[in-house]
Order: sequence, then C-alpha cells, then structure tokens
Amino acid sequence: MTKTTALFINNHPYAHFDRGGTHILPTSEIEIHMVARQRVHGGVSGFADHPLDHVALCDADDEARWREICEWTLRNHPISRVIAVHERAVLLAAEMRSKFGLAGMDHETATRFRDKVRMKEAVRSAGAAAVPDFAPLDSVEDLAKVDWATGRKVIKSRWGLAAKDLYIVESLEDARRVVGGLDLSGTHYEVEEFVKGQIYHCDSVVRDGRIVFRSVGKYLADPASYRPGSVFGTVLVGEGELHRRITALNAKVLAALGIQDGTTHLELFRTEADELVFCEVAGRPPGGIIPPVIQAQYGFNIVETQIRIDAGLDISLGSAPAAVEGGGTSGFIAFYPGGGDARGIDADRLAALGVVEHLTHSGAGNGRGGVRHSTDFLDSYVVRAPDDEALLHRIARIEAEYRR
Repeated sequence: MTKTTALFINNHPYAHFDRGGTHILPTSEIEIHMVARQRVHGGVSGFADHPLDHVALCDADDEARWREICEWTLRNHPISRVIAVHERAVLLAAEMRSKFGLAGMDHETATRFRDKVRMKEAVRSAGAAAVPDFAPLDSVEDLAKVDWATGRKVIKSRWGLAAKDLYIVESLEDARRVVGGLDLSGTHYEVEEFVKGQIYHCDSVVRDGRIVFRSVGKYLADPASYRPGSVFGTVLVGEGELHRRITALNAKVLAALGIQDGTTHLELFRTEADELVFCEVAGRPPGGIIPPVIQAQYGFNIVETQIRIDAGLDISLGSAPAAVEGGGTSGFIAFYPGGGDARGIDADRLAALGVVEHLTHSGAGNGRGGVRHSTDFLDSYVVRAPDDEALLHRIARIEAEYRR
C-alpha cells in the first residue's frame, strides 16, 4: 500500500515535536516533505535523531519564499495533504490546499480564524457570542468608528499572535499618537473596546463539524501583560455552570466560523458582571504550555492530534477525555526571562511540589533583557493536584521557591 505524502509547513523548532522521548510526527505512516525555519532560528534542532528525506529551509520572515517553496513542492511531488500547527503556517497551508484542491481547512475558513475583523464579524452576525465594539483600522479617520466615551480601547494587529503588536490606549488622543507610528496600509490593524475581566480559554478537537473534545482553562495573568521577570500560567476549570457556559459559547463560535476538522484555541473574557465576551479564536492547537497541561490531564497530545487530522490519519483522545471533576486537576506556571539573577528549583524538589514536567527554554528573551511575546518563557512547570485549591497552593509554592 502506497503511503500518503504530506507537505509539513513548520514554524516551530523541529525538537518541538519530540515529547518525552516520543517523536509525534507520524513518519512511519506517511512520507513528509518539510519546509522549516533556518538552522539559526532552531528550525532543525533535533533533526539528526528523527531525520526526514525531504527538507527545505528558509528565512522565518520571508513569506514569499515559503510560498514559492511550497508551490514548487506541491507541483513536483505527489502530495495529497498539508500539515500546519503554528499560527504563522496555518493560513499558508490553507492557501496551498485551496490552490491545489487538497483536503483540509480551506483558505476562506482559515481567514475567518486568522483575521480578527472577519472573525468578529462572523461571530456577531451569527449571534454566537457577545463581541466587543470594533472597527477595521486602515486610516486615522477610522478611529472615529468606535465610541470613545466608553473609555479605553485596544489597537492590535488583525493577523497577530502571542499578544504581539497590541497597544492599550486611554483616549482618542493617545490612539492618534500610537497610530502615527504604525503602517496602516494593507488592512493590518483593528481598534476595539477594552474589556475588563478574567480571561479564559477553551481548547477543542473537531471532527466532521462535531466537537469531540473540549477543555476549559483560566489564565493566571493577562497574556498581554508579559514583561521581564513576570509570570504566566493557566489552571483547568472543572465541570460546573461556568464550564457549561463557556463550552456552549465555544460551540456556537466554532459553528459560526465553519470549521469541519481540526483543533481550536478560543479566548474570552468573564466580566465583573459575569458576562462572557468573545475575544478571539485560532484554528490550530493552543500554544505555550497548554498542550502539556492537556496531556497531563487527559492523556493525549493535542498538537499531535492536529498533525494527524491534517495528515488524514485516525486520532486517539487518550485515556481520560472527560472533564476534570473527580479526576484531579492540572495547570502550569511559567517564568519570563529577566528581572534579576538566574533562578530555578532543584530537580529533587519537583515531585514534592506536584510538578509532572519541567520545560526549560534556553532561547527565551530577545538577548537584550526583553520578552518577545506571551509564550517566551524561560522555565515552565506543569503541575497536577487533587483539586483546585491544592493546585493553586502548589503553584504559589513553586513561584515562591523559584524566586528564592
């Protein structure tokens, strides 16, 4: 039987796909042609342990070159599937599928999951969730399309990720100053109402238009608040009224955006008035340390799940695809680089603190004492506990010991 051949458009370091000694690319089941970042950006770190026959490397920021290589590969090899798990690769992968008539998420659907204006228009039009007031920002005049009497606003990239290219402004005058330093050509930005509230996320697996797995988590900090020396994290939310409300909103949003197969990562606000307000959703697995938390709790790797769905392979949702009620709970705490001397926790202390995985990131930071994005962690700790209270207590202990 002839193997399926797939194009893998990869913006992660190759070592990202080696989890606990297991390589999650299904190289025994399919043949993979990979386009990846250059070696200097970590594109093929770990490649010698799990080599592929067909690899092309290019500059991480040269999108035209990525497109050129992908099109050449698709024209010259019998490829029937395209794989992408990173936000920066999802839209290009969808473009290739649509151009070459291949199965998987098409370009129109992927655009709704990437362009934050198109996304919110679809969610609002379907009545799927409450949406902040927003407007495309293509000129200074567009700032007048939102109501400044209601207070602060957010200016952010329509296509951005990891809370980059985001500016919080207090007034129209502040907004004009920010916009004066931005290139507004090419429909790159939007302005929207600032929503005050706790931020939650809902991560899903979708098959044939049906949600077959969902997990709810609560961020321990605003993803946009990253800075040197600060912390980030998430804790899972067990079954209950809030879990039900969030998963119901998630289902309506995914239906409005029209996903048929894949994984998703939705973020939303819970206001002080207990209203759930849509923030954004991505048509790919969650980033950062959320996949290891899901694996610790539910027994499967959601990044591997996306790879297998894109490749047209069967998936398994692990040993415990259920909500966390009665089965203990999981979360993580992560530390950004900077903010003082090198810190850490002795390995022999991890088990006592409930740590089931410690991830170190030697390339964290921008080399000048800054933090590049919301998942630019130096050290991350995945934590298990019998209940919510114990989980928060363990996370607090980890933070205290890390900072000693």
